[in-house]
Amino acid sequence: MTAIIVISLRVTAPGPADARVSVGRRQFSIGRPVEFDDASPHVAALEYALGAVGGEVVNGLREFARRRRLPIEAVEALVTGELQDGLAYLEVIGETGRPRIRRIAIKVFVASVDDRTTRVLFDEMIERLPLVSTLREALDLDIELVLTS
Repeated sequence: MTAIIVISLRVTAPGPADARVSVGRRQFSIGRPVEFDDASPHVAALEYALGAVGGEVVNGLREFARRRRLPIEAVEALVTGELQDGLAYLEVIGETGRPRIRRIAIKVFVASVDDRTTRVLFDEMIERLPLVSTLREALDLDIELVLTS
């Protein structure tokens, strides 16, 4: 039997350029779908999506290591996303296509006491993360583990 877990969020539009997400007693704001201005005060929806998958990998590794009593001294991820047909989102004249994430690359830097066990744990964890599993079916997802001293 397959267990289905339902997660519900409430999204409202309190201002002209942001949305407010409420989940439980927590809230956060999301800006435009895609943001090309580094000075924007809002985090774009696309940036949140990339941050969410990076956060899932970082916190997933820490959680799986905790369950197995494997000390992880430090973990950090560098996430890069490639947007295909991004100018079509801006409605640039002559641009065609549908904007979509073409590729996500995640480089995970980990300092641990046992490199071999960490590598095995990392491979097992990647198979159990919901965002990673979903995105692997939808786009080119490259996740690299870099063990540091």
